Amino acid sequence: MNDTRLLVSSIIRITEPGERSGSVRLVSLKERRVLADWPIPESPFRAYDPNPRGGLRGGRGISGDGERLVVAVTDRLFVFNREWRQVGELSHPLLGQVHDLLVEPDGVWVTASASDMVMKLGWDGAVLRAWSWREDPALARELKLADALGGALSDDYRDPRRLPAFFDFVHVNGVARCPEGLLVSFGFVPSRLSRRIQALTDLPDALLRRLGRGTRKTKASSAFDLRFLASSFTASSWVGVLLPDQGPARVVARQDGILRPNHNLLRHRDTLVYNDTHNNQVVQQAVDGSWKRQVAIPGDPPFVRGLAPLGGNRFLVGSQRPAALYDVDFDSPRCERLLELGTHRHECVYGIHVVPDCFGEPPEALWAPSPPANEARLRDEARVA
Repeated sequence: MNDTRLLVSSIIRITEPGERSGSVRLVSLKERRVLADWPIPESPFRAYDPNPRGGLRGGRGISGDGERLVVAVTDRLFVFNREWRQVGELSHPLLGQVHDLLVEPDGVWVTASASDMVMKLGWDGAVLRAWSWREDPALARELKLADALGGALSDDYRDPRRLPAFFDFVHVNGVARCPEGLLVSFGFVPSRLSRRIQALTDLPDALLRRLGRGTRKTKASSAFDLRFLASSFTASSWVGVLLPDQGPARVVARQDGILRPNHNLLRHRDTLVYNDTHNNQVVQQAVDGSWKRQVAIPGDPPFVRGLAPLGGNRFLVGSQRPAALYDVDFDSPRCERLLELGTHRHECVYGIHVVPDCFGEPPEALWAPSPPANEARLRDEARVA
């Protein structure tokens, strides 16, 4: 039996400055053990947004094909070849709070929640395509976001000090290919009422900005957290959106009344599969919505995130407390814990990807020993901004 290797990223919440905020692990599925554990490179802007829920911490999405693997952190993408040599590092001012990735032969799709963008970057860093719900007034109206179309924008979403008072309107956190185009997960679409509550709390800072006297007193992530607080008595939603190769975007799945973001969205045969993080379960439903089945994931709390096909009707799923991997079989249905990744009570799985068989043995140190030019530039920007 050939061994299936997995690349798994994680994020550690409530970590102090200078502490590791996440990992990338190489896992043997056959042996059910961790083969390598690499601390992620930290964002040069992390000190400016100490959000205990996540902020600029941790490892993010992972994707790849037979030629390369791409691993994301909050503001950069690291590209590795079959020999696990780092051959590229990609970044862009719109790539603030990166979530999931989708590698294709000519480039990589990226979801960035701070800017609400879905972008495709070529391997030279050129922007091949960029899309946001702001470009689609009909979709904005359906999501009850038409009043937010004219909101302020930022020239660099990687730097939390440059974020506008309102950002991350739909928490775009998943992208996957399907026959018609791209499936995109809008992880948390706040209700209009929750946005109004947030606006009321921003009034003192709004007055200061109008008078030209300084910037907000609170961290950008603290303002964003108010939406989650308001969601406890308003109806926020998770929405699955199809971005077709031709024609306008349209909603293909929806779940209302959530208190925390849902994650990941895949097309599997004639079904959609996603992590219902709000209800601590994985969901499979017919594309037309005619039926639905769920499998619960254990944990305290599990905060279900990370999703990868495992063959048949089985999927790999990640969790928090403990940070663990599960084999979910929708045909049984059943959920089997494969292994626990770590003992830190605040560590949570983020991305899961099956490593192609053509990839060799990884080196002891995964990341380049010295920062490439654009990483050094990012650090310089953080020091002088």
